[in-house]
Amino acid sequence: MKRKLRLFAAAFSLMLLMSGCSISEIDELYSLPQPPKGYLQLQELIDAEIKAGSEYSAPTAGSLRQSVQLVDLDGDGTNEALAFLRNKDKQPEICIYHRVDGNYALAARITGDGTAVGRVEYADIDGDGISEILTSWEVNSDMRLLKAYSIKDWSTSVILTASCVDFQIGDLNSDGVLDILALNLELSGGHVDMFLLDSQKNVIQKTVKLSSSLKTADRFRMANIADGIPAVFVEGSFTDNGSSFLLTDIIVCSDGELRNITMDSAEGDSYTQRQYPVYCTDIDGNGSLDVPFAEKLKSPPVGVAEYYIFDWYTYDLNGKSELCASTYHCYTDGWYFTLPAEWRDNLTVRRESTLSGERAIVLSADEGSGETADLLTIYTLTDENRSDRAKLDGRFILISSGTVIYAAEINTDSNHQTYEAEKRDIINRFHLISSEWITGAL
Repeated sequence: MKRKLRLFAAAFSLMLLMSGCSISEIDELYSLPQPPKGYLQLQELIDAEIKAGSEYSAPTAGSLRQSVQLVDLDGDGTNEALAFLRNKDKQPEICIYHRVDGNYALAARITGDGTAVGRVEYADIDGDGISEILTSWEVNSDMRLLKAYSIKDWSTSVILTASCVDFQIGDLNSDGVLDILALNLELSGGHVDMFLLDSQKNVIQKTVKLSSSLKTADRFRMANIADGIPAVFVEGSFTDNGSSFLLTDIIVCSDGELRNITMDSAEGDSYTQRQYPVYCTDIDGNGSLDVPFAEKLKSPPVGVAEYYIFDWYTYDLNGKSELCASTYHCYTDGWYFTLPAEWRDNLTVRRESTLSGERAIVLSADEGSGETADLLTIYTLTDENRSDRAKLDGRFILISSGTVIYAAEINTDSNHQTYEAEKRDIINRFHLISSEWITGAL
């Protein structure tokens, strides 16, 4: 046996020699992957800041919240590294490391105001091919100080300072250069400011008022309205005579000026006031953000729950609205259904949950005099036998999502050819409710 093992070892060694592999190379095959040397050297530079008394302090708002961010600021095709720290004096700092010949070196340092960085964005707002660094420094719980820093030739200078609650970047005036949009909410009235640079790189500020009832904001984001026109959406809730409301202000740039296209100039408030707290979304997937209005449905006498239809409207540049979809949202089970137009005006809804692991929503037509005709039943199946229950006579699967299967049953009579077309239509109208990746939430 020992002789066989020695022969095997000798043969294995010969194979390694014939293949040109050394024992050390074989060891490397089984070692853990190592980060590139450039990043190890970058880590050493950041570690030196930590040893000097700094600590990591990542941005607290927006989508860029990493403590170390890689971005090509100067447009040379190589990423700079930005480390977000709080120094030994508890001041927020941004250390910018530029890479030359494969090695990083500290190129610039920005020391900020307040206690932390709120939002950070990178944008070439002056059109010189070099991105400016835009930050909102957290001065206190109610105010942030917006600053835009030029880093040309790695010499930092402030080209813009303004107070704000939050800011966004986007090409609101469609001139090919990114603009800065700042949100301010004050007791005297909120407003949105747009900052842009002219050909001499002077800062130009334009302002538009928000609804007088809007004292706080829940959403602030850039999106499109009809025809792909860029706009700013500001949404917030308020209370009037003990009732809670939600409203949306939509800001556009037209003929070089900012306009609030949903503002009722006589009332000083948006036309979009509504009581049901649902925020704007692109409900029909056409690239524009739509505003929802809820209408309570008639319920069967035995039902105590309240059900709503949502009518979704898209707005054009002049503030004219157009209905783009009507939906029923079942938040309990996590789905919504886009209603056929002929169902909209006489729809009723009821819930049936008589079996364990099976919940059903029945959409019916109100035929008057208390009579209803069932149109569609949508099932949420969660038990271990959900696959079998989804295949019961008359049912078909809408979506299978992990431990949940959504199925439906058409309750109207139809021939085979009509049924198959209706089935495909029902599947296309059914959607899961999912959280937006970019909500603009404050």
